[in-house]
Amino acid sequence: MPGKNMAMLCGKPLLAYTIHSAKLSGVFKEIVLTSNWDKALEYGKQSGVRTILRPDWISGDRSHDFEFVEHTLKEFPGFDVFVLLRPTSPFRTARTIERALRVFLEGKCDSLRAVGPTVNHPRKSWRVAGGYLEAYHPDDTIEGFPAYDLPTQALGEVYCQNGCIHVAWTETLKKYGNVSGRTIRAFFTEGWEGLDINTPADLAFAEMIMRGKA
Repeated sequence: MPGKNMAMLCGKPLLAYTIHSAKLSGVFKEIVLTSNWDKALEYGKQSGVRTILRPDWISGDRSHDFEFVEHTLKEFPGFDVFVLLRPTSPFRTARTIERALRVFLEGKCDSLRAVGPTVNHPRKSWRVAGGYLEAYHPDDTIEGFPAYDLPTQALGEVYCQNGCIHVAWTETLKKYGNVSGRTIRAFFTEGWEGLDINTPADLAFAEMIMRGKA
């Protein structure tokens, strides 16, 4: 979905919802928008947040979070904690941010990541080779039965990360060379907080939610 961060949702670009909730939370010393897209950067400036031009070499589909976070913190040094707020999570509120930071600070962890119950259990995942299925975890069995043959309820609870919020110590970047570290605190999203906008269908569904039709 090209340009999704500025896609219109109920008359506002997705980016507007993230900037609004970040400002309303009142917890940030700096709110920084990093992007390689002039349109998004200009909107950020008009919205009263700091902006930084992200180099193209760390702006591709396969670019790591570590790369742009490190680049941003070099431009804005002196912070102990950083928070990633992706524009694709429009139902994240100021209270969501406040709640997540409380959970992060109360736990002894390298980072905190938002998660919600997974829709498709990973123990029922497959690879396809030459038109045939190969179990992603071929040795995964329960009492002699392949896990993929069993009802989902028998496979245990599993959570999937979403783009709602990610919090970490800046020291985590230096120590582990990534944004997560090893000890990761769980932040359980509630209601629609964890809904990610990645496709036109997601955007249409979000519009229905905001208009009270879903």
